[in-house]
Amino acid sequence: MQQQILHLLCTAGTCRLHFSGREHQLTAGCCMIAMASHVGNICPSPDCQMLQLLLPAEQQASCMPSSSYGICGWLHLFMHPIFQLEGDALAVVEHDFKDVAFRSEHTPDDYRQEAVLQGMRALYLDVMNAHAALFEHEEATLRAADIMSRFIRMLEGGSYRQHRTVAYYAEQLCVTSKHLHRVSAQVSGRAPSYWIQQFTVMEINHLLRHGKLTAKEVAARMNFDSTSHFSRYIRGGISATHGEV
Repeated sequence: MQQQILHLLCTAGTCRLHFSGREHQLTAGCCMIAMASHVGNICPSPDCQMLQLLLPAEQQASCMPSSSYGICGWLHLFMHPIFQLEGDALAVVEHDFKDVAFRSEHTPDDYRQEAVLQGMRALYLDVMNAHAALFEHEEATLRAADIMSRFIRMLEGGSYRQHRTVAYYAEQLCVTSKHLHRVSAQVSGRAPSYWIQQFTVMEINHLLRHGKLTAKEVAARMNFDSTSHFSRYIRGGISATHGEV
C-alpha cells in the first residue's frame, strides 16, 4: 500500500488523535505533518475546524527545498511533527493549505498534479521557515545532506522491516558505519540507530493498535527471528501492546 503524508492544520476547536503510541490534542493553530498510517483515532470536538491534505510519500521529495536545509528541515519535522503556529506564520501556512486545496479542485486534469506539487513546495518552505523559528536547525554540508537523504528514503521505503543494523545501511550507501553515524549526528543530532528504531517502533505500534494482528504475526511480518526477541524490542520502545506477548 502506498504511503501517504498527512498534513493537518487545526484552525478552531480541538482534535484528539493517537500518534506514535500516545494521545495528542491539537488546538487552534496546531499543525501536524506525519505518515498517515501512523495516525489514528482522530476525534474532533463539535466546534473543530481542520484543514487536511494528503500527499503520496514518493512525491514529497520533489516538494522539498533542494538545499541541505531541506533535509535538515524534514528531519526536524519528523522529530517534532506537531507544532504550534501563531500570528503571521499561522496566516501564511493556513493560506498555503487553502491554496493547495483550491488548486486540487479547480486546476484542469492535465495540469492538476504539477499545480498541486507547486503549492506543496510553497507550503513546505513556509512550514520549515516557521518550524526553524521554534526548533533550531543546523546547516549541513551538501554531501552529508545527500547521504542522510538517501538513508531516510530507504527507511521510508520500508527497509527497516527487514534490516535494522547501521552496518546494512552504511554498506548500501557506500560509506562506513562510523561515517554514517557522524553524518546522522551532524544533520539530525541523532544516531542512525535512532532513526531505524523510530520507523520500526511506529510501524509496530500501528500494527498492534490498528492492524488486528497478534504479537506473533507482527513479529513475523517485521522479520524478528523470535517472539521473545520481538518482545524485548517493543518493551524498549512501545508503551502499549496488543494482547499478550
